[in-house]
Amino acid sequence: MGDTFDPEINGRYHKAVKGFIVARNVRHTWNSGEAVMFISLVEPASRWGRDLRVLLAGREVCFIEELMAVEELDFILPRGLETMDEMIVAQRVQAFFARLAKRSTALPRRKTDDRMARVISYIDQNLSKNIDLAEVANLAHLSSHRFRHLFTEQIGLPFTQYIIWQRLKKSIYAVASGEMTLGEAVENFGFTDQAHFSNTFKKTFGVFPRAFLQSSSIILQVYVKKE
Repeated sequence: MGDTFDPEINGRYHKAVKGFIVARNVRHTWNSGEAVMFISLVEPASRWGRDLRVLLAGREVCFIEELMAVEELDFILPRGLETMDEMIVAQRVQAFFARLAKRSTALPRRKTDDRMARVISYIDQNLSKNIDLAEVANLAHLSSHRFRHLFTEQIGLPFTQYIIWQRLKKSIYAVASGEMTLGEAVENFGFTDQAHFSNTFKKTFGVFPRAFLQSSSIILQVYVKKE
């Protein structure tokens, strides 16, 4: 926050970047040195997730400098943000995404299908159970083939990947909040064992869960209304 860094995105190096939005399954790494990084893993089905997909417009990456002035970004997310009160941090994060939303509203977008809202609600309530694609497709009154295509188009993630994302997210917050131990979260959210959970987490987020919990500051969880 307040500094630049040099990321590698899909094998290409970029110099002195303030920030970027990256599409799913795009390999990216960076070295921030001593700088504090603001990293947001955005809920695909949320309003923010839809705004970011609109801004990406099918591209692999979109740099923050394309979307707002550097001075504005540094004002919203200044150096020292990590030391501020949680409520102030929440307001700053919301202001950042609200600013991006203003850019996205001028671009064409598709309305979310009401059937997908029902499906997302069903998934959220049944993450500890086996979620069968054919059963969920039936809930949406669609064939499995049509449902799979529509879900990816509307949500931005394939059906199976979305469920994995949700289970990982719920697990890590349960552990970070002290609600569950890692072993309890692994069992509760449908992973075979801790090795399965750790490998899936590493594949999805690029770091093992224990390292993430030890080295990252989970300041808050901002819920965005699913529209």
